[in-house]
This record gives sequence, C-alpha cells and structure tokens, in this order.
Amino acid sequence: MNEAVLAAANLSYRYPKQAAFALQGVDLTLSRGQVVGLLGPNGSGKSTLINLLMGLRTAQSGSVRPLGVRAPVIAWVPQEYAFYPQLSCRENLRFFASMLDVPTAERAARIEQVERACVLQEFATQLACQCSGGVRRRLNIAIALLQQPDVLLLDEPTVGVDPQARAFLLDQIRQLALEGTAVLYATHYMEEVSAVCNQILLLDHGRVLAGG
Repeated sequence: MNEAVLAAANLSYRYPKQAAFALQGVDLTLSRGQVVGLLGPNGSGKSTLINLLMGLRTAQSGSVRPLGVRAPVIAWVPQEYAFYPQLSCRENLRFFASMLDVPTAERAARIEQVERACVLQEFATQLACQCSGGVRRRLNIAIALLQQPDVLLLDEPTVGVDPQARAFLLDQIRQLALEGTAVLYATHYMEEVSAVCNQILLLDHGRVLAGG
C-alpha cells in the first residue's frame, strides 16, 4: 500500500524580480495510503511547492518525477472555490467530467460515485452559489475526485467551514488514504495534521525546518 508514486528532490524556485527564493532545497516523497501534512505560515512556500508538483511552475533547480510503472494521476484542490457558482452542483460535476478522456457511461458512473462519497446527493440540483461553505468545500473535492487520482494535493481545504463540515472533510481524507490515495495536505492547523497525517513537512521561508 505504501508504494511511492511521486518524488521531489532538491526543489528550488524563485519568482521573477524577487531576490529571495520562495522554495529552496526541498525534498518530498508521496506514497499510496499516506497523508503528508504540509505546515507553515503564509509565505512559507506551501502553495509554491504544490504548483511545482502539479507542473504549473518549473523549478530553477531540482526535479519532480513520477515513480512506479506509470505516471500517477495528480489532482489539485485549491484553497479558492474552483467551480462555476451559477451552475448546480451536478452541472458542475457534469462539466468537469466532460473534460475526462473516458466513455460517457464511465463519466456518469464517476459523477454518481463522487456525489455519494462527498454526500452531495441532497444538493445536486442546488446552485453552487446557494450552498453552504461546507458543501462548497465538498464540491471542490468531488471535482478533483472525478479524476480518480493517485495523488491528491489539498491546499487549505477546511478554510471557512464549521466544525461539523471540518470533521466530515477530515474523515473523507482518511478514507481516501485507506483506499490507497497519496495525499499532501497543506494547512495552518496542527490539530488537523495530528488527526489525519502520517508524516509532516514543516516549511518556513521556503526551507524545510522539520520532516518525518
């Protein structure tokens, strides 16, 4: 279950016109069934690291490489809501599923699966803009899960939700790990890391202060 699927080695990145590195000399390995907590204050480099792992930015030095017999499917759940507020929850799922290179029947099955996993059936026909913060967070995750990812990158997934919704989201992350997903969980909250993570990576000013 703990097969490594994605590794970053000696990653360094500096934004244009910035003197200081946003990330410097970072190593990270993500494995199936493991949840790595990515901790650090604002400006510590958490989002930069996620962007590099996703391939949205290219490091000036170091590398990100897939491990195993095939390249892993990587999905990202950003801190911002990543859906169309004037569409219903199900319409959003149908739209994002339409981008997948799978048969129509498979898309429908995946939509049904993520609605059930994220407990969205009750809100399927409700406009996303009319849903609570907790439901919107679940929709954000459901859209990512349509890809059936091997690696799930979560950037502050519980921001702005009530305690009940937070508990649900943490349970969902535990279940994903049990099913073999490799999870990177970026957060400010140590109690969340203690609740769901097997390992931590503590960043400050772009450097790893502690890990393991």
